[in-house]
This record gives sequence, C-alpha cells and structure tokens, in this order.
Amino acid sequence: MIETPDGKQFKPEQRIKPALALLRLVSQGFWIALRALGKFCITTWRVAAALDSALWRLTKLMANRLMVWLGYVGQLALIAFRGLIAWLPTRTGRAYSAMMGALLLVLGLWMIDVLRAVPSLDNAGSSALRPPVDDADPILARIEGRYVHLSEIEAAARAGGFLRPGEKLTPQTAFDRNLVESYVEQRLLARAALNEGMQRRPSVARRVNAARDRVLAAAYMDAQVKKAVTPEAVERLYNSQADVTRVGDEVKARHIVVQTQEEANEVVALLKGGAEFATLARERSIDRATAPLGGEVGWFNRSMMTPIFANAAFSVAPGELTAPFETEFGWHIVEVLDRRSTSAVPFSQVRSSIENFLRMRTIDSSLRALEEESQVVYFRPQSDEAISDDPPDLKDNGFDLEENADRAPDDQGENGGN
Repeated sequence: MIETPDGKQFKPEQRIKPALALLRLVSQGFWIALRALGKFCITTWRVAAALDSALWRLTKLMANRLMVWLGYVGQLALIAFRGLIAWLPTRTGRAYSAMMGALLLVLGLWMIDVLRAVPSLDNAGSSALRPPVDDADPILARIEGRYVHLSEIEAAARAGGFLRPGEKLTPQTAFDRNLVESYVEQRLLARAALNEGMQRRPSVARRVNAARDRVLAAAYMDAQVKKAVTPEAVERLYNSQADVTRVGDEVKARHIVVQTQEEANEVVALLKGGAEFATLARERSIDRATAPLGGEVGWFNRSMMTPIFANAAFSVAPGELTAPFETEFGWHIVEVLDRRSTSAVPFSQVRSSIENFLRMRTIDSSLRALEEESQVVYFRPQSDEAISDDPPDLKDNGFDLEENADRAPDDQGENGGN
C-alpha cells in the first residue's frame, strides 16, 4: 500500500510486460485447441462405436434372413427335383425329355455351323463381321485381329513398283489388281519366317539390313529434295538465269552465192542498178537449196550460222546489202529483210528441267556432305596390271638397252631430218 500526503492509501498498478502477455495468450490458446481436439476424438470414437454396433446388428439380421430365405428356396428346389424324378419315368416325361434333347441337339449344330461360317468372305469381300468404318484410311483386310489399312497396301505396292509415280490407289483398284491378297500373303510368309527364327541367319539379316537402309535412304533423300525443290526455289533460279535463256536477236535474210569475187562484185552492181534479188538468186546462185526460193534463208540467230555469215548479216540494217564476203561455200551477198528481238524461254517450258537440275544438285551435295562428315574411305581392288615393287625386266619385254643405244643416234638423226 502507498499512502499519499493527504492520508489516502491505494494499491499500485502492476504492469505486465508485453512479451509475457503474448506468451500467456499463446499457451492458453494451445491448451484450448488441445482440449477441443481431445473432445473431438472422443466424440468420434463413441459415434464410430455406436455405428459399428448398429451395422454389426444389421449385418447379423440380414444374414439370418438370407439363410432363412435360402432354406425356403432349397426346400422348394428339392421338392421340385423330387417331383421331376418321379415324373420323368412316366410316358409323358420320357416324350418331353426326348423332344428337348432333340431340340438342344439341333440348336447346337446350328450354332456350330454359324460360327464356322463367320470368318468366310464372299466374292464381294463382305463378311458377317464388318470392320470399323475409317473414311480417311479404309480397312481392307484383317490378320489375326489386326486390321490392314489402304495406306499399308499402297506403301507395299509402291515399294514393289506396282504403282506408277503419282498414281493414287483406291480400295476397288487394290482388290481388282490382287494387291490386297499379295500383301496378306507376304505378311503371312514373313510371320512364318519370324516364327522359324530366320531373321537370325546372317544371310537373311544382311538382306533385311540392306532393304532397311534402302528405304531409309530413299525417305531421307525425298525429305531433302522436298525442302530444296520448292516453287520459290525454282522460280528464283529461273529469274537468275533469265538472261541465259534469251537467244538474242534474229534476222530474216536472203543471199546469193557465187564462186569468185568478180562475180560477187558484178551481182552487187546489178542489184544496185535495180535488178531483182530473187531473180538473180535463181539464175546465178550456186546454193541449190536456197536458189529456188529466191535465196531466202529464213529467220536465224548468231548461233545458227557460221561466225563470218552471222557477223555480216547482223552488221547491216533491214533492207541493206552486205559487202561480198567469202566462206568455204563461196562468195556471199546477203540482203537483210527484217530483224526482231526474242524474249526469254517461257517458264512453263523449262520448269521441269529446273526441278530436275535442283533435284540432282541436292542429291549430289547431300551425298558429298555426308561422305565428308563420315570420313568415307574406299578400298578398291588392285587391277591385274598393277605395278609391282620389283624393277621390270626390260629384256623380257623385247627392249634391249644396248641395241636401242646403238640405234638411238640413227633414230634421232632421222627424226631430226624429218
């Protein structure tokens, strides 16, 4: 107690630290939760015990009732069986037994016949058991529960060379050409070989590996070609080589061929004097192929004629005469009738050639890259004429050093004389 100067007394307030208060609050909460959990467990246990007792009593009651019912059913069955045994020896019972036995025999034979006829197919390929409908890849056969699709038949036929490139196989065509039967027979034979263990024979294993490598190689090259030979790549190569596809200008001309330069000068003088070119060509040209046509050669470009003839014809304008020039056929006087420029070869005409070029270039580059990457080395057999390590015997080959040494100066002299 504390007394104040005026004589009042009071009890001082006790201050509790916050940490201690928090600890006390947590402990109280923990004990409350623990007590609640304990009460919940005890209550649950009591409820479960009560339910278990009730369920056990219900189970025993149902079992007793079931046994009673089974007893009643057994008594009724026994009574019926006794009545049947007593009834069968009678005339009616024997007739009934014979009739039912005959009926069961007929039904059994009919079921056996139906079961034997189920797997058989008619001429149209229909069966009592129809396969599932697959519009994307129709089913054409079944081998021990495994369905065979049209795509499998087509792949086997294409690998065997029975389909042309780009040909599409249909179910009707597959049956008409016996491709389905051939595929099934091949599968059956292959399975029989596997059952015999033939795949473990070295000769068979080598052939299987070779066929496997061939299929994989073809698939790899097809993928590489599809990536390289695209419409964009074909058009790009065509555009880059457009100048090469142009054959240049063409001219239409006619000429007169004579034997000497004097005759050529005389023909030029006559033409300049007003003579008709076609008439002179028919009368004086020694080129019997063009003379009856008035000397006309037709349309041509530089690559179609000899360089001398082409240079002369392309050096003058239409309607003018060239100066006389000589070739191996004689002296020519050429008149240019017309001239035109040519366009590039149409893309549609060279598209297939460009695709083949890209395809072959892709195959070659792919093979070279794979060979370099894999460091391929070839061991070719030596030929019969391989050079041996020992020096050759020149005398055995009909070559005598001394004799040829004596004859060498004469030969050199003769060659020098020549």
